[in-house]
Amino acid sequence: MVFGISGNTTKKLVKSVIPELLQWLSDRKMKYILDQELASYLQLNGVVETDRLNNLCQKCDAILSFGGDGTILSTAREVGKCGIPILGVNLGGLGFLTEVSVEELYSTLENILQGNVAIIDRRLLKATVIRGGHREKYYALNDVVVDRGGFSRVIRLDVFIDDLFLNSYVGDGVIVATPTGSTAYSMSSSGPILFPNVNCMIINPICPHTLSVRPVVIHDRSTVKIVPDLRESIITMSVDGQISQQFSKGEQVEIIIKKAEYSIRCFQKESKNFNELLRKKLNWGVDGRRE
Repeated sequence: MVFGISGNTTKKLVKSVIPELLQWLSDRKMKYILDQELASYLQLNGVVETDRLNNLCQKCDAILSFGGDGTILSTAREVGKCGIPILGVNLGGLGFLTEVSVEELYSTLENILQGNVAIIDRRLLKATVIRGGHREKYYALNDVVVDRGGFSRVIRLDVFIDDLFLNSYVGDGVIVATPTGSTAYSMSSSGPILFPNVNCMIINPICPHTLSVRPVVIHDRSTVKIVPDLRESIITMSVDGQISQQFSKGEQVEIIIKKAEYSIRCFQKESKNFNELLRKKLNWGVDGRRE
């Protein structure tokens, strides 16, 4: 098995964790290829085999991604379409997407080599932006957010499901989230938590100006269309909080969001379940009054 290795170079632990991993793999005569940016940061260019992150999927059987959830999102965008599984190793904070801690890394790798680790599919959204006769496609593992960006006034977004009108949202914006993204921005905006294997997506308003407006959950076979009112507003679309697109006043724009044609494959420890993850990450069951 050939491992591709990527990592967030802003995390201090990368400098110690990655060299230890490379030694561990070398001791077992396992082949690996480092992302060029990571290799340059560790001053390993010319010492180990390297390539661009988006090329690793053509040469590797699995990707090890070191960092936080943001690192997993960017890694998935670069290599996910190839269908090779990703193992997220948490060097960050909350870490809903990073499957294992550094302490669990080597036992998990042993299980991967023995075929004892499950692989799950995480659904993606495909957002198609139509403006000026052109179409641009974006893919999101967590969410597509259409909001007011850095501007202070409320915006208006007309939302349709399968070409049937749902609502005109007036407020700060709307989040369209996957089950994976239900524990990200949508959760902080009072959206529901969905289990990863649920075939749904969330439409969640951000600070709606009408108190009766609530999040809705729809089947992932549905198509969501968002038509922003750009007569007096400048509106921003962001994908997984990492890629953004701004729409200017006077433009005519439609944003079509549906389930993508492929999923992201991720390793999952047999002993891990989503119930446990929620308890651990959100401190469910912890009664602070008794401490």
